[in-house]
Amino acid sequence: ARIFEQFKEQDNVSPAWLINPATKRRLKLDKYYPEAGIACRFVGLTAKGQGRQSDWEVLETEQREQTRVELCRQNDVQLVLIDPADDPLKQLDNLSQQLVRASRVLAQGNRSVKEKQKWMPFLSDARDRVGKVRTLLNKSTEQMMGNLAESWRDREAGRVAELTSAPAEKKPTKRGGKLPTFTNGQRVCHDHFGEGVITKVDNGSISILFDASQERTFATELVQEKLAPIS
Repeated sequence: ARIFEQFKEQDNVSPAWLINPATKRRLKLDKYYPEAGIACRFVGLTAKGQGRQSDWEVLETEQREQTRVELCRQNDVQLVLIDPADDPLKQLDNLSQQLVRASRVLAQGNRSVKEKQKWMPFLSDARDRVGKVRTLLNKSTEQMMGNLAESWRDREAGRVAELTSAPAEKKPTKRGGKLPTFTNGQRVCHDHFGEGVITKVDNGSISILFDASQERTFATELVQEKLAPIS
């Protein structure tokens, strides 16, 4: 989600053009970013209590996924298949490749010059964010996966809070203001891990030695809104 933060996100949508010609039924996209020309589909997941698929059901599923990919391609949308059980580095590489394709399709497509000038830099920014996350993940896979999982939980909790709070009670968030700049040796407080000292500010990452825990490294874009400087 942070990778595509400059684009509008649509959840669980079935665009009018995404109809399986064999069954005449609409197919679903788990995530869709129309301006980016990117969609995501989570695969390999099974519902609770769902038994093992028969060979015929497996074949039907594969054909349906192939149809989904082809229909997306025909409509200038790159479909990213995400398997939570697969190698995360491999999946980030695939996402980066799809972003390259999306940039090429946008550049060569029929959209207006104004649209291209607006969205091409954002696609480049998204590729840069993928690269930063991949670098951090490659350095410390287990820790980074934990950080990403925490960010996902916070994001979902934020969505629940938005849905359950009345408009009149809506409070300003850190996202609305200017994010602080952090430096080596600065004392900060993390929303989850508590107080600590910044030990390193690198290109796209921040390392913090927490008082009640070990040193942890975060992607700057993922952690900035969770950190507050201590004067």
